[in-house]
Amino acid sequence: MMKTTALPDIQSIISIGYLYLILLGILNETFFYNQMGINILKYTAIMDVLLSPIALLTSKFSTIIIFTTVIFTVFRGPSFIAKNKDKKWIRKVFSLDDTLSVAAIEKQFLNSFLVFLIIILLGFFVGTGIGKGERINSEIKENKVKFVDKLTFVDNSKEAVKIVGNNSVYIFYLIEGDRNVKITPINGILKRIEDIKESKLEDLD
Repeated sequence: MMKTTALPDIQSIISIGYLYLILLGILNETFFYNQMGINILKYTAIMDVLLSPIALLTSKFSTIIIFTTVIFTVFRGPSFIAKNKDKKWIRKVFSLDDTLSVAAIEKQFLNSFLVFLIIILLGFFVGTGIGKGERINSEIKENKVKFVDKLTFVDNSKEAVKIVGNNSVYIFYLIEGDRNVKITPINGILKRIEDIKESKLEDLD
């Protein structure tokens, strides 16, 4: 019976959690692009909003491992603590109340772990958004931008750029000699986007 009633709770947590991730994805991109004078919401499609948090969390293998470990701990940790509540080290580490049942302990720690997860995710999304924006701004101000990307336009003209971001509709990039971020639609304008090495920049001339 407990398993049956627990299922809607998990489904609710997942649904609310995904909405929270979407909000965090919006905050991340807003903090990042605002530092470059761009209102990213003007250039964002609905699919970009829905997928941006997942894209960020899966952008690096290390991030995937950390996020997976945290999620596993949040949802399996309370059950482990509750089932092993009589072990001395569990009682000592978590200061368990002897009067609480297994179900009560599991619910209590699940709520605590979820609050922990909310705080961790908020710090990650906001922190990376601010941090990446500050790093790009610092490179621009100190003339340390490396133009290691190549755009080929539909007219076959090419340009060495520094891509600072993109979504399904637009690409945001810097060109040499201009500190303002350029915004260009991808469809119908760009033919190819490439990563290049500095030694190959002369091929663009």
